[in-house]
Amino acid sequence: MVFKKLEKIAPIIFIGPAIIILFLIVIFPMIYSIGISLSEWNLMRGGNWKFVGLRNYYYTFFQDPDFYTSLRVTLVYITVAVGLEIIIGLGIALLLNRPIKKVGVLRTILVIPTTMTPVVVGIIWRLLYNPELGTLNYFLELFGFQKLNWLGDPNLALPSVILADIWEWTPFIALILLAGLQSLPREPFEASIVDGASPLQLFRYITFPLLLPTLIVALLLRVMDAFKTFDLIFVLTKGGPGLSTELLSLYTYKYGFKFFHMGRASALSYILFLIVFVITQFFLKYYRSGEES
Repeated sequence: MVFKKLEKIAPIIFIGPAIIILFLIVIFPMIYSIGISLSEWNLMRGGNWKFVGLRNYYYTFFQDPDFYTSLRVTLVYITVAVGLEIIIGLGIALLLNRPIKKVGVLRTILVIPTTMTPVVVGIIWRLLYNPELGTLNYFLELFGFQKLNWLGDPNLALPSVILADIWEWTPFIALILLAGLQSLPREPFEASIVDGASPLQLFRYITFPLLLPTLIVALLLRVMDAFKTFDLIFVLTKGGPGLSTELLSLYTYKYGFKFFHMGRASALSYILFLIVFVITQFFLKYYRSGEES
């Protein structure tokens, strides 16, 4: 009888602490923040809450033009940065998958940018972009070109931030795709080579279709993470000049910790969550359909 009782309560004993921790650090904060998003709560005016329903969401979608500017900047940033990271990362993965000497050393060097924190990456690139003492302007002057204000020019700030992001995250994509390449079966390649297939045909008809599930996973992980980009841009430009590099993550931060409007900041965070959720579901649906076919 004792053992039967222990068998019944054993799952509760083992799972219970994890459920409690999950509730305290995930579920309760989510419920709490949903309540904030439905309230008028400005810390500059005191700590009193006032329930306003969906007013914060209505204001964001219909009365705040800066939201759409920030959304456009975010989509451009993610499309260009992640797109180039996938293309360059795939090229690096294909190169490292070849039987070349010292490939282990190359992989070690490749992973260095990914091991750095975004704040450190931001500081490094801020020094490189320095208009007076930066390395990039030094080489521009060396070849007779005019110095550029990389982070102070609204037309250059976003491309400059994207370049730093590409440098940091391309190795991550390359390593995922390299692992995918090394897990592919060799038989289709050997049979195609015997049939006289060219390297381009091998890539188009065998490598790419077999690698596509891994490519979608890498793309999904990177897109989800790119929507949360904050520290790199905060160190480089703080979202400026103007709104030229202000992603939705920085826009939400500005409402919460600059204007102290916690209700609108919470609403923005859930809008960002919904955008990421919809995009994630699209990728997962495409991934599952690809696996079934």
